[in-house]
Amino acid sequence: MYRSETDTRIPFFASRRNMILCAILYTFLWGCAFPLVKICMESFQIAETDHISKCLLAGIRFSCSGILTLICCRCFGGEIKLRAEEWKYILPYGLSATAIQYAFTYIGLSHIDGSKGAVYDQLGVFLIVFTSGLFFRSDKLTRNKLIGCILGFAGVLVINADGLEFTFHPAGEGFMLIAVLCQTVSWYIAKAGTGKIRTPILTGYGQLVGGILLCTLSLLTGGQIRCINFTAVSTLVLLVFISSIAYTLSLLPLQYFPVSEVSSFNLLITVFGVVMSAALLGENIFQMHYLLSLLLISSGILLINRRK
Repeated sequence: MYRSETDTRIPFFASRRNMILCAILYTFLWGCAFPLVKICMESFQIAETDHISKCLLAGIRFSCSGILTLICCRCFGGEIKLRAEEWKYILPYGLSATAIQYAFTYIGLSHIDGSKGAVYDQLGVFLIVFTSGLFFRSDKLTRNKLIGCILGFAGVLVINADGLEFTFHPAGEGFMLIAVLCQTVSWYIAKAGTGKIRTPILTGYGQLVGGILLCTLSLLTGGQIRCINFTAVSTLVLLVFISSIAYTLSLLPLQYFPVSEVSSFNLLITVFGVVMSAALLGENIFQMHYLLSLLLISSGILLINRRK
């Protein structure tokens, strides 16, 4: 759309208010994915310890999500043909954000409990905030960011406080740490690609490449889908839409804001995940530790995003 030289309107995602609303929406969607993944796995009758078949299902999910994203991009008038130089962002993003991260996540989660997995998953926010200044001069570590990280992570610990034990198993906690590292790398790749590759293209092709790789490796190592029914397919379709929308929304603000500020909202994923899981299972979500966790995480996010 043509913009005149006197048009002073700022892009939608360059507005801090819109960035916050976008972040809340995509973290809510990821939070909804927690119970949906569990329902999907159970409906496909995938055993808790069958992490190869879990990886296969994840590969199907992200392959379909990538295709959906590219179809939507094409339908809205976008060009989806890739330039040669765009592959240097798509290949490492697809590997780090989808294939390697989810392979290590699913294997790691099969050796530790879910609450502990949620805690390790949020270590990515810490890692991004602490290291972003090394790669982007405008994203330096400040006292507010440091205190905000501590408050936010305290909130994650509070919401997972019941019976949380800290031990270390290479195939459990070790693999989760590798997944966290992959998650961090994928954010940096997306940030480095802003202005050089369109976000829907990076998301779509990245998920498609990572999903195909997951499917291929899983099938070669014995992964299989044993049962197909309406509940299984419908929840998988919902997860495909969530992956497409949430991944795209999480990357769009990176063109205008530091990666540490945008990624700080990922702390909300645990809150939304626990609350939505409790709500769908009919449990009481009005508990004091939920409220305390939300207050701590919200305070942490506000500090990380505070501008002097």
